[in-house]
Amino acid sequence: MVSPPPILCLGETLWDVLPDGTFLGGAPLNVAAHLTRLNAPAVLVSRMGADTRGRLALEQMRAMNLRIDAVQIDPDVPTGEARATLDSSGSASYVFPQPAAWDRIEADATTLELARSAPAVVFGTLAQRSRAGRDATRRILDAARWRVFDANLRSPHDDREVALDSLARANFVKLNEHELLAFARWLNIGAEHELIQECLAEQFGTSTLCITRGAEGAFLWHMGQWISQPAYPTQISNTIGSGDSFLAMLLAELFAGSAPTLAMERAARLAAYVASQPGAVPDYDAKFFRR
Repeated sequence: MVSPPPILCLGETLWDVLPDGTFLGGAPLNVAAHLTRLNAPAVLVSRMGADTRGRLALEQMRAMNLRIDAVQIDPDVPTGEARATLDSSGSASYVFPQPAAWDRIEADATTLELARSAPAVVFGTLAQRSRAGRDATRRILDAARWRVFDANLRSPHDDREVALDSLARANFVKLNEHELLAFARWLNIGAEHELIQECLAEQFGTSTLCITRGAEGAFLWHMGQWISQPAYPTQISNTIGSGDSFLAMLLAELFAGSAPTLAMERAARLAAYVASQPGAVPDYDAKFFRR
């Protein structure tokens, strides 16, 4: 039986340096790892240094059964890190030292071929903070047939022009509540989810919009209708990776043909669990969240 082509997750790989430890992360890696856990084929396209942290990252990726044949190694620039601090609600803020290997991802022949065959390419803004990163991302997206924009805005790298250019290249857009406010400001419209959806559809051709709102749940605009999903109550450890797990489950379920209401319900259940655990990709049995 021939395996279906993998969803391509494009962007930064880094180490989250937290008060309680150091964890491998980066939104693209997290999404790819959760897709893999959910038995949805995925491949990570990223870049890391030929250093100790890069070697440790590869070891952990293999332990997660991640497909890493498209992970590039940079001989000159170190593996990236995110120095994170958590507020009282468990939400993180970050500092991203420069330079980092993921600033120099290349649109090589292997990556472009994967993008052409992938059912979707998932991408964000952080790996576009450098000129090289923007150019590579655009070339890869030009080769893709369906594009999922997980904005992942991170100050001070939340560039308006990069973000709006990414919107124009996306079919599916995922925003959290803070990103919703940023895009509403940039587009000079109200922050109500209906107004955002109408604007994105008219100006950028967005066909699917997901808005996650933490404890307030999430909205999905898909196939011409809105779906509202309440959040599952949970004891928060930290929120790192919870949005990535939400997106991974949502994509896995939609590509498997599940009803959007069921996909949202399962995504919310998984995100609540991840928020209750340390690290962005804790151990879990996918079957538990699909009962």
